[in-house]
Amino acid sequence: MFCSTLILSALAIINYAQAARLVGRVNPSTSELTWPSTGVSFSFSGTSASISITHWGENSVSFSIDGGNWTVISNVTGTSITIPSVTPGNHTVVLRKRSEANQGSVFIGKVIANGTLGLDIVPPKRQIEFIGDSITVGYGLDGVLPCTNTAALEDNPKTYAALAADALGADYSVVAWSGKGLTRNYWGGVADDAVLMPELYSRYGANDADNSYTFPTSWDPSAIIINLGTNDFSYTATPPRAPLNATVFTNAMITFIQGIQKHYPDAWYFLMNSPMLSDGYPTAEDAQKTTQTSALKSVITQLNSTKIQLVDWPSQGSDVGCDYHPNAATHAAEGVVLAAAIKAALRW
Repeated sequence: MFCSTLILSALAIINYAQAARLVGRVNPSTSELTWPSTGVSFSFSGTSASISITHWGENSVSFSIDGGNWTVISNVTGTSITIPSVTPGNHTVVLRKRSEANQGSVFIGKVIANGTLGLDIVPPKRQIEFIGDSITVGYGLDGVLPCTNTAALEDNPKTYAALAADALGADYSVVAWSGKGLTRNYWGGVADDAVLMPELYSRYGANDADNSYTFPTSWDPSAIIINLGTNDFSYTATPPRAPLNATVFTNAMITFIQGIQKHYPDAWYFLMNSPMLSDGYPTAEDAQKTTQTSALKSVITQLNSTKIQLVDWPSQGSDVGCDYHPNAATHAAEGVVLAAAIKAALRW
């Protein structure tokens, strides 16, 4: 009896492992969804399914059944996420986190089906990694200025990153955190926590220790997109902060890319400038947009590689989300531009 129980338990674990896959950068030892876009995918035969969870903070997720439209859960509550009833048969489900790590996180437990769990959804062979700040998070994307950002208004599946990956039929991972920079973080008149994006990039889960990411062999992106600099270059006259030395930014970006290249030597690298920077703010003399763009071009020149290029994101218009962040339309337009650049470079 004892032996039979062990065998049945083992089979249950095997079946679960076959049926569900964590997507995005998720530490398998915790199954904690921290980074935006992290989630779980699975297949089942039946009429409904549920995912057992625990969580802290405020979290927003969305899920898609059989590749259909995304259903939004603006505020995750309770101990499970229920996939609603569907017609009897074979179905696939993909759930991804809309909000970011500093809002909260969700721990994934067992997936249960009203029927039987199937084999895991075969992931796309194409893989893309995105590294960024609030723009890549989708901060305030679903809001209309004036508004206060919340987990419910963050919408990673609508970002340029997710849209470009979807257009290319690629799996994707997002490592992004609002307010973070390459050399310095957002300036709001108070000292920040000094944890910069290169340190966060070294973490498996966003709340894990530095250098905890193991670079698993199952994740080998062909394209890596870096959208950093908005917070490095941003400053205001009141409260004062000195403008950034562009050379400092260039050197830091080179060091950051070279560190990533040790793990992904064959990948293409796409550097994006910021739609939130302009040459007219805070003054025309500052020319923040041109300064950042020139710094990125200098990175490309100094790295002297055929597999690195700039993808321009024009300064945004007056229709914006919370705290002047890009709205859904602005993200959608740039998603098309980025997808075209990746497609041409990688011949996808």
